[in-house]
Amino acid sequence: MRAVFPLLLSILAALPAQAHFEVTPFPKIVQSGVPIGGLISSDPHAFVVYKVIVPPSTARMIVTTSSGAGNVDLFVRRGVYPTYNGEATDYASTYPGTRQQIRVPAAEAGVWYIGIQADGGYAGVQLTVQTTLEKGALLQPTFTPVPGVYPGPISAQIKTKTKKASTRFTTDGDDPDAGSPLANTTISLTEDTTLKARSYSTSGQEGPIGEASYQIRPAGDIIDLVNVGTISHLAAIKGQRHLFRVTVGAGERLAIQSEGGKGKSSLAVLFGQAPPTGKPVRGEATVRGTNRVVIPETQAGDYYIALDATATFSGRSLMAAVAGDGPDLMPWGPALNPYVSNEEFDPTSCEVQEGLIGAGPRRLLRYNTEVRNVGAQDMVMPDPEGNPFFEYHSCHGHYHFKGFAGSRLLDMAGNELRTSRKVSFCLLDNIRWERGARTTRRYNCGTQGIQAGWGDVYDSGLPGQWIEIDNLAAGNYQLELTVNPDGILPETNYDNNVVTIPVTIPPGE
Repeated sequence: MRAVFPLLLSILAALPAQAHFEVTPFPKIVQSGVPIGGLISSDPHAFVVYKVIVPPSTARMIVTTSSGAGNVDLFVRRGVYPTYNGEATDYASTYPGTRQQIRVPAAEAGVWYIGIQADGGYAGVQLTVQTTLEKGALLQPTFTPVPGVYPGPISAQIKTKTKKASTRFTTDGDDPDAGSPLANTTISLTEDTTLKARSYSTSGQEGPIGEASYQIRPAGDIIDLVNVGTISHLAAIKGQRHLFRVTVGAGERLAIQSEGGKGKSSLAVLFGQAPPTGKPVRGEATVRGTNRVVIPETQAGDYYIALDATATFSGRSLMAAVAGDGPDLMPWGPALNPYVSNEEFDPTSCEVQEGLIGAGPRRLLRYNTEVRNVGAQDMVMPDPEGNPFFEYHSCHGHYHFKGFAGSRLLDMAGNELRTSRKVSFCLLDNIRWERGARTTRRYNCGTQGIQAGWGDVYDSGLPGQWIEIDNLAAGNYQLELTVNPDGILPETNYDNNVVTIPVTIPPGE
């Protein structure tokens, strides 16, 4: 199929600049205490719905929008979507600007929906939901250090803020009970372990279970990265070191980048052997950096990468991108964030009219799609008008490149169970993921493409960002996402166009 790409080539037309935005027209789950930022809408009357699950014994729930620019109205309703302009809602906040707050006293346990309505458009808005339990309710235990992948043994602690409560734990994945060991000392973790803990009051009342999974790798163990590799959930205690290895060809560009999480770390890269520890010495060949290291022209062979904990850190991802002299598209696994959603599709909706899904109730596995250009050159798209590889979407008002991405749901043995339709995309500069990339956007839905070091993001709430799972049984599965599946767009490397992550499907509601 790659030979047909010349058909795409023509002079770029000056179409109106109109981009898609990271919006969520269907309910996206919001976790208590975890803000969702960067919300944006160019539609002056957009109405976006979110979902939050309130736990038992909740004394109050506070829903807040803040930051950014523009005007929003906020609506909250239990069990059912709030409606436009708050005609049917339980709570509302409609002050000028983006700062809105709703307090729900003694919020009933269960599903609540949050509606954010644009009043002339908005950008950079943050949504936060905070639930507070009733006085005397047992709290969920917490774990220190936080779960993650550690490069050697660690000592963990289990804590609870519930006074006069005893906390018991297990290390085998079973739920703790009144006969489980007390969590009153540090717990030595020398191998992969799932900790579970719950607190008990003096009267024997059980609290909610807390859970944390730790992966413990042997100290000095080397993780191999194949060409472009990403390792997520990395954590380390101060002084610990993660080691990686990547094999490259001669004359390529190798960029290593660590990002995300909390704490402090540094990078060291050396050809042929692991970088030395300690302070650098004059004349050494090690290339060092805080979050990013670039080798502009590589030797053929193995490069060793050290991620050193200058202070305890957690939640870090490491990526090694090997770029040839051209564009290279790669789906970004950590951005998928899948979740299950039960939805009702109207026959007149864009999704049904465009053939993405049938009308009526549907159970979906939704996910984000983030595609990064990890190559050394921009991915420049041709003029879409009259081009057979593009289709015009009247609901969106612009052209999409046909079949840019597709997904499959697999069992743990790799057998295909469900597939999505191949989704068409309008490719544009959405996020700047590489610090060395140009700082200004160049491409949009009028002049499509993705700059080197930039990425395009399709939020999970957008049309087509799903696999229908209908009556699929609860259990563990794998979500596979492929970009440029037919190889129509020219890339220097097609081996990194597929990403697969584990997912757990809950029981149907």
